[in-house]
Amino acid sequence: MRAKRLTRAVGELPYQAYLADSHRPGFDGLRALGFLLVITAHVPSVPLFGMLQGWSAVWIFLVISGYLTAMLMMREEKRSGRVAFGPFLVKRIFRILPAYFMAIAIYWLACLTLEPAPGDYESFMERLPYFLALLPEYANKEGFSIFTHSWTVGVELKFYLFFPPVVFLLIRNAKARVAVTAIVVVLLTAIDTFRSQSYCALLFGVMLAFALETPRGYAVIARLTQVPIVVPLALIVALFALLHYVEQFTAVALVATYLVAYVIVQDAKGSRLLTWPPLVWLGQRSYGAYLLHFLALRIGYMIFGSDTAAGGLMSAGFCLVATVLAAGLMYWAIERPAIEWGRQLAQGR
Repeated sequence: MRAKRLTRAVGELPYQAYLADSHRPGFDGLRALGFLLVITAHVPSVPLFGMLQGWSAVWIFLVISGYLTAMLMMREEKRSGRVAFGPFLVKRIFRILPAYFMAIAIYWLACLTLEPAPGDYESFMERLPYFLALLPEYANKEGFSIFTHSWTVGVELKFYLFFPPVVFLLIRNAKARVAVTAIVVVLLTAIDTFRSQSYCALLFGVMLAFALETPRGYAVIARLTQVPIVVPLALIVALFALLHYVEQFTAVALVATYLVAYVIVQDAKGSRLLTWPPLVWLGQRSYGAYLLHFLALRIGYMIFGSDTAAGGLMSAGFCLVATVLAAGLMYWAIERPAIEWGRQLAQGR
């Protein structure tokens, strides 16, 4: 009986294999599915889309970002004895800002020439100083705009700017890092604002990385995720049902973290879907797609209307096609070259 309990589950990633590689094959597919859900969040005229709670998919992006940041820094510290914050920040800046500023230019030009909806240009221009100052998360105090969804960029930038110096440069003890992160999570949860809860999602990903780097933590996560794929799917359905009645961000962060952990550890379960080439392609371009999708949806509304379910479905279809094409172009022309430049600068070349 004991031998059976110790036997590794079929499809489970062994701990040593986890430590040997930092690439997570399922993440691109997870990002792509998250992006598709985000589109549904902005099409209220389709009743089915409202049941999908697509806004909650953003929490998956945040958990993944927190996890990858902490995991890569721990690996670097083990390898070289220190964390090179400067090169890390350079790479993140070149990964995020070129596409972000290009998106700002595209939205400005579209609002100026197309007027996707009445007042879009005026609303965009009022908030433009926040967008340019890398403070998009503070731009929505007096209502939403066509570029409201860029708030995630501001939150992630602040996380990249402050988390590594505080947790990895000032704190050297691993247990102290976990304790400090856990205390901050508790405090942010108690504050219970939208912004504080978004930082919690990032820190949930950090806590997941802390756990998975240790043999005992990895064993615990493996045991918790050692379930058929129907279990995480049922958790998603239960979360959507809960969110229909109450906006519970902590529950969203917990489910998102469990899904990310499941995709990491139970790597063979569901991998056929998450590593499907079209999803991987879209997931690799999901950042640009996320930035551009709301403009594409507004243009879809101009063509098909937004008051009926049929108009909403056609607008969503137009948004998906236009965004995929535009994101592919942005990735080729802006994102990929910028990523390479960032790597070269970080390496001192």
